[in-house]
Amino acid sequence: MNKLQEANVVVAGGTGGVGEGLVRAFLLEGATVIVPYRHEVRRQRLEEYIGELAEGRLHLFPAELGDEQSVAAFRSNIKEQFGSVDLGVSCIGGWYYGYSLHKMPYDHWQSVIHNNLTTHFLCMRAIVSLMHEQKRGVYVMVNGGAAEYIAPESGAVSIVAAAQLMMARVLKQEAHGTNIRIHSLVAYHPVKTRDRRREVVDDWLTPEEVGDYLTRLYRGEVPDAAKTIHRLYTRQSTHR
Repeated sequence: MNKLQEANVVVAGGTGGVGEGLVRAFLLEGATVIVPYRHEVRRQRLEEYIGELAEGRLHLFPAELGDEQSVAAFRSNIKEQFGSVDLGVSCIGGWYYGYSLHKMPYDHWQSVIHNNLTTHFLCMRAIVSLMHEQKRGVYVMVNGGAAEYIAPESGAVSIVAAAQLMMARVLKQEAHGTNIRIHSLVAYHPVKTRDRRREVVDDWLTPEEVGDYLTRLYRGEVPDAAKTIHRLYTRQSTHR
């Protein structure tokens, strides 16, 4: 049996540069993969990238992860059509650069908070609440090194990334005594997405390698699998 055969996997952010590689990795392991998308062009790009590998196991739903009603509708679709979620992966958000915190325009601050924290909250609430109903599941928030490294003129990203780490810790405590596992996976170097393949840095992880680590984390096959925060620094760190 394949590692994720018969598992329902939700990848929030699955149409992004990192997310599409996670989707491909999970499909290769036999999973049924559910992906929300906001833009039609992103949906088409993902489907072209996945190609015949989908074999009826890739399911895409239009959803705006920053909108409460849209996320609620996405949750209802998951519950109605699939019944349960075995693995939920949140790989959403974006970068910001431009101002020191004390000069940062208010609308920029609001945008960073919404795109990098509120979306995580809405997505988490939808998926983790399903897991509490079914009394099992694994939920992973994919994060970056900015969560623990200071980035001047990008400080707002560090702040929300650190908040994402705390969100995972809180969720872990609230899941105590259940069969729900909560993790944060922190990648400390840029991930070598398709758009970055020309940047030849051998030690950078590919999205598929991150997906492979998540598969092994789901199965409890990585060192200290029960801990909340998992850190990936180089390609070698995925095989420790």
